Amino acid sequence: MNNQAGLKSFLKSSVVLLGILSAGYLIENIQFRGRSFMAVAALLIVLFAYGIWLFGFRQSMEKFEPKRLPIWLVWLVIGVFVSMLLALCFTQSFQLIDSALGRLLLCYTLAAAGAALLSLTQQQRSPYLNFAMILLCFGALYRLGVFIPQIQATPFSLGWSEGSRYYNASLFLSESIYGEKLPLPVLHPSRYLMQAVPFFLGIRSILVHRLWQVLLWIGMTAWGAVLFAKRFRGKLALPFWLLIIALALFFFQGAVYFHLMVCVILVLMGYQKGKPWHTLLFVLLASVWAGISRVNWMPVPGLLAAALYLLDDPLDGKPWLKYVSFPVLWAVAGVGTAWLSQQVYIRLSGNDPALFGSAFSSELLWSRLWPNATFSLGIIFAILLVCLPGFILLWETWHNGNKLQMHWLRWLGLAAILLAFLGGGILVSLKIGGGGDLHNLDAFLVFWALIAGSLITGAYTPEQTQPAVSPLKIESFGWILAMVVPVFFVVMQGAHWGFISREAQMPEVQQMQAVLDLLKDQPGEVLFIADRQLVTFGEIEGVRMEPDYEKVFLMEMAMGNNKPYLQGFYQQISSHAYKAIITDTLYTGKQGQTHAFGDENDTWVIKVLIPMLEEYEPAADWQNGGGNLLISKAQPELLGAIPNFAP
Repeated sequence: MNNQAGLKSFLKSSVVLLGILSAGYLIENIQFRGRSFMAVAALLIVLFAYGIWLFGFRQSMEKFEPKRLPIWLVWLVIGVFVSMLLALCFTQSFQLIDSALGRLLLCYTLAAAGAALLSLTQQQRSPYLNFAMILLCFGALYRLGVFIPQIQATPFSLGWSEGSRYYNASLFLSESIYGEKLPLPVLHPSRYLMQAVPFFLGIRSILVHRLWQVLLWIGMTAWGAVLFAKRFRGKLALPFWLLIIALALFFFQGAVYFHLMVCVILVLMGYQKGKPWHTLLFVLLASVWAGISRVNWMPVPGLLAAALYLLDDPLDGKPWLKYVSFPVLWAVAGVGTAWLSQQVYIRLSGNDPALFGSAFSSELLWSRLWPNATFSLGIIFAILLVCLPGFILLWETWHNGNKLQMHWLRWLGLAAILLAFLGGGILVSLKIGGGGDLHNLDAFLVFWALIAGSLITGAYTPEQTQPAVSPLKIESFGWILAMVVPVFFVVMQGAHWGFISREAQMPEVQQMQAVLDLLKDQPGEVLFIADRQLVTFGEIEGVRMEPDYEKVFLMEMAMGNNKPYLQGFYQQISSHAYKAIITDTLYTGKQGQTHAFGDENDTWVIKVLIPMLEEYEPAADWQNGGGNLLISKAQPELLGAIPNFAP
């Protein structure tokens, strides 16, 4: 495709997609017709008029000879506009910026305009490639920008569960940190083992731990993307570095959590065609890790190796049983090893085995299949949107003469793997506590990237009786969508920067310490349901860390309706075993499905908060009521001795 034809094709695709985005934004904001609404409405009119001219223009564009600008100057201008748009997204608040569709519309317009300008200035490069470079770089910078507010030295938690992560990581060195051996984490042990690295190095700075968590997210996702990119390298007209960014943004659509990416990395590094026993070794290593990660990831290592085998090894007349023997061995051995790894961890963790597996008893929320207050897209529409570019590209591959013909046994195996992880991921997403994004479909995302990506790029081995598949060029509407959809999921995350200095929060920490000092001679322990990281990092001293009833785990048990665990909690509070309880907000209103995570809120209110407030009453608060200290109602004389230090 020559440059002029390519530019015209690109402009047509861009006009169509910009029109769809503009119309979607107007529909979304029909009740709030401000200046942003009117500006987008005007843009839609311009696009409509330009589209009529563009689609009706039959002559070549070769007569159009714009004044050539230095290419460095064009890139400088594009860089300035990208920086300005990022600054708007992170620091300003108005209708267009506050909408995910609005942010996508802005960055898409910038990328399309920049690609067209570059193509007119540097005519040897495809406008589709220019577009990919601008849009994906914006998406990567935006995703990095989302991490920036997570790196702060503030002692209080930056989110509902953020402080709990550092406490769970600290449990691997509980004797040195708390002076006694505490049970290891029940939930996601592998994640907290990775996050414990700074503790192993003797570092007890929350700033360093927050930075380490961000580096894990970036580093593990990038590592996985590099290994996938190596498989597809040479099959696409994309620079290697740009392919890595595209794949990393794809994984962030879930996101695929960094501790789960370890399983993927081990298998991709260890899989070798024609060396099944070498592959088995790495499958077993990855399965040991999967066993202490998540139960639905137990089959991932074995089936990932099986998927690679089905893609890379043609049947070529082999007996079926012989052909599938090693994939079956990897799958069975992988699941068995993962289960054994989990059982060993359970025995070593110091926890009651009944605490593991709460997800099997939790409620299913079928409403989260469709658009809802918790997830505006809903699980079904979101995963269809993620897969849409792949389906279109597969159709374009077929339409261009690449029939993607493999033996039906290989097709059956690949389809079965995808459907298993799709169904399992949707089911887990429907569990109460999930369904707010696609992170429970993370395994499906990995397999979809591998299988669809290999078929689209020709990075697989056809049967010997069939011709090799030529890779699809990037000059297509499908490739534009393949860039746009991951960026849309990235910009769905609001990223308004807000920073609080450590010094601004320390007076409240000191006042909390003063109140706890007043209680030190009273019988009983102090229960930190929330804000355990204050003890972990030495901000609060002189209290024993009570291992039971940490906020995130207590919530997990409440959602899983673990009656023995909850009865133990009720017995402790009814007997006033704790002289004080540190918890977060005391809001007892029920929200229902009209609010984001309303079902989870109601579960907490009914099963934890109301029973607790029947026996304990607030004595002091901080963080504008976001944190509270409760005193037993059996000791009303303590209330007068405790100053309320709410600002």
